[in-house]
Amino acid sequence: MKNKTGIIRKCFAVLVLLLVLVFFLSVGLYISEINSEHESFSSIWDAMQFVFITLTTVGYEDGVYPMTFGGKLFTMLTAAIGSIIGVACLIWIVLGIIRLGSYLRKI
Repeated sequence: MKNKTGIIRKCFAVLVLLLVLVFFLSVGLYISEINSEHESFSSIWDAMQFVFITLTTVGYEDGVYPMTFGGKLFTMLTAAIGSIIGVACLIWIVLGIIRLGSYLRKI
């Protein structure tokens, strides 16, 4: 039971860190785009939606994109972080499968 509790705590910690990351990237994007002529990010919520879509590397073509240098920089940072998180998750899954295979060979 102790191992399951540890896994749940780790997953919860990762979820909280991701939410904090999305929040700060959203605020940064919103602040950098607040004086832009193009009103793609009229609220923190709009910026948060854009950051979440970019972070998951899905992307969309709704004409919503940053116009300022700071906004573009935040977008590049968000895409890079999303890619790193994706690769880390893939490595974590592969290592889990390898551990499971070695465990099953011992049985």
